[in-house]
Amino acid sequence: MRVFSIQHDRQGLPEVERTSACVDDVAARLISLPEVNGVVVLSTCNRVEVILDTTGEASNSILRVALNSSFDPPPAWDLYLGEAALGHVFRVAAGLDSMVVGEREIAGQLRRALAAAQEAGVASLPLNLAVDEALRTSRRIARETALESAGRSVVSVGLDLMGVEDWTSATVTIVGTGSYAGAVVAALRARGAARIRVHSASGRGSTFADSHDLVHVATLEEALTGTDLVVTCRGLGSPVVEAAHVRGPQRFLDLSLKRDVAPEVAAMVGVRVVDLASIQASIQPCFADDTRRAEALVEAGVADVLTKLRARIVDPAVVGLRQSVMAMVDDEAARLPQRPLTHEDAALALRRLATRLLHVPSTRARMAAEQGRTEEYLLAMAELYGIGADEVVDPEVMESQHCPVTRMGVDDLDSAEAQEAM
Repeated sequence: MRVFSIQHDRQGLPEVERTSACVDDVAARLISLPEVNGVVVLSTCNRVEVILDTTGEASNSILRVALNSSFDPPPAWDLYLGEAALGHVFRVAAGLDSMVVGEREIAGQLRRALAAAQEAGVASLPLNLAVDEALRTSRRIARETALESAGRSVVSVGLDLMGVEDWTSATVTIVGTGSYAGAVVAALRARGAARIRVHSASGRGSTFADSHDLVHVATLEEALTGTDLVVTCRGLGSPVVEAAHVRGPQRFLDLSLKRDVAPEVAAMVGVRVVDLASIQASIQPCFADDTRRAEALVEAGVADVLTKLRARIVDPAVVGLRQSVMAMVDDEAARLPQRPLTHEDAALALRRLATRLLHVPSTRARMAAEQGRTEEYLLAMAELYGIGADEVVDPEVMESQHCPVTRMGVDDLDSAEAQEAM
């Protein structure tokens, strides 16, 4: 497994936004490569994750070329490989890498990303297994820790910290139409806010206002006038609100990684500024033990998936073995005489089948002995048939177990459905 990642805390929200705008055709482009077996693309306002199931021969440089063909300049992808990639997916699903640790929205987003990959036919069996187990671990973390209560959305936590007593009478102005703008509108309306305005220097403010049924404000000066709360989500790397723009007491919620509100604004009399660092600081210290518990659950989940993935490696061999044996059975059945069968007929057919089944292993045993590989072969025989194994194999116990490929036991073989599955 490999994961190419752009994250809010590593590359910044503007880069996340730029990358997410050009990922629609990424899955189709990557799945066309012979080295890629499956692709799941997770794109949110905080991250872009391209999760790949690849062959061992896949070149990272070839994957990057295919991945970056829609970008100018190419994003600075973080690359996770193997177990680290699997661990990254688990942490993302659990909200441990989110702006607010433990938020649950990301799990739903990952679930929908997997569903989209399944619908497009690009979700391989290992990816299905890995993402499903990551989501299962995420649910377990939500049950067994208190992180879910901490993991409300960044917007929700930020609004709670603003100290607004009556949202129904408050006037709120959103500056910027970046990644969080839509979530801000939804969170405000959930609290009963009705007077919501928007301003954007990018020219997108009017369109955003129309699509969300908001009041558009043309200038920054107007946006900062007559409002109880200013929420900034511009995130372009430089402050949009300077000290000179502020007139009297005011509240600012700055949701940008690279601050939209200049640091000196917070020092002004009567001004309250809550930023992402404030949000994080208000939550995380209270949940240190829960975070450690979540990390342990992630580690256990990753180990379990690795075991299951290693077990699936033998699936093609098991299928091939069954097909080969059933072909012999069909061949021997065709040899049976076209008359009522006697006990001797059945015994002869079974002996012939047994002889054919044993021919290849017996021949290979002699070859192994001649090549000095006797010990290796005996170990293989012990694993496959229990022959010579120190641990006694109980045939009845083994027959009660189910095949990992067909999910059938020996007792199921009498049914017509089982015969078809074979």
